[in-house]
Amino acid sequence: MSRATSIPKQEPLPPLRWLLQPDATRFAHPAEIELARLLTFYGQRWAYEPTMFAVRWGIDGRPEAFVTPDFYLPDRDQYLELTTMRQRLVTRKNRKFRLLRKHYPHVRVRLLYLRDFERLQLVYGANDAEQEVRLGAILYPKEDVERRITELASQIAAGLPARTVRDRGQRPLLLGVGPGSDRFLLSLGEKVRALGVGVDLDRVDLTTMPAPPALAPVQVRLARVPTASLPGRAVVLVQEVLSSGLSAAFLETWLQRRGAEEVAVCALLDREAARVVDVPVICRGFLAPDVGLAGYGLTRRREFRDLPFIAEVETG
Repeated sequence: MSRATSIPKQEPLPPLRWLLQPDATRFAHPAEIELARLLTFYGQRWAYEPTMFAVRWGIDGRPEAFVTPDFYLPDRDQYLELTTMRQRLVTRKNRKFRLLRKHYPHVRVRLLYLRDFERLQLVYGANDAEQEVRLGAILYPKEDVERRITELASQIAAGLPARTVRDRGQRPLLLGVGPGSDRFLLSLGEKVRALGVGVDLDRVDLTTMPAPPALAPVQVRLARVPTASLPGRAVVLVQEVLSSGLSAAFLETWLQRRGAEEVAVCALLDREAARVVDVPVICRGFLAPDVGLAGYGLTRRREFRDLPFIAEVETG
């Protein structure tokens, strides 16, 4: 055998377009296809498995174990790892990602487990409105909700005067996200104004994600655009429920491209455990439990939206 034929050959690297937009056959699991579709819908640029991190080395200095997160989001400088494995294998993967965080503390990575993926399917999939539902326990009585909104108004008002001066008199904008924010937006705006701080109120609506399979990639659009001017404005996105952060992340980019100087988020209910992308949350009313919720303007269960409190929803 000649020396030329004995030298191992490097296999060609996959083209960049394969990394950026792989077809369905190149994903490791169908759940990754759905996650990619969700990221694409909300305008989050991603690359599939672009980076391999060494996390354990031998005594000779050679790497012995590696971690390759599923997705990289360049606009967020953040990695996502989705796992639907059994608990025994999840434990092993968690150990590797702890090593990744130890050796690469500057790398931001978020792990999504089976329960997280099922929650995304529930929120962005088909609505279960046909199921029989009933109100369960009241989690946040009317008095607690109003008291907490008053406290949120104080937090927001404390930071707005400086922004108003810097913006040369341009009043900050409280921008509700979707019709479910109306009640919270009006109450919050009224309480901020009662503290002597001038703000404008407006609302934006987003289209919903179509059911699969889609013939081509679909992206979110604004079904209702704000009427207020945006250049130079400090904008606070007002959401009744903040979960994945995808809507807020999309709107943050949309507003910045239209001249908003600063964008932050105020949520009445924050499902922090459900976060997929990081967004700038400046205040939140309550940490929301991982259950269905209704009342106080929440639109997922429209029949309960006029209730003055927030309660758990039971199905079946």
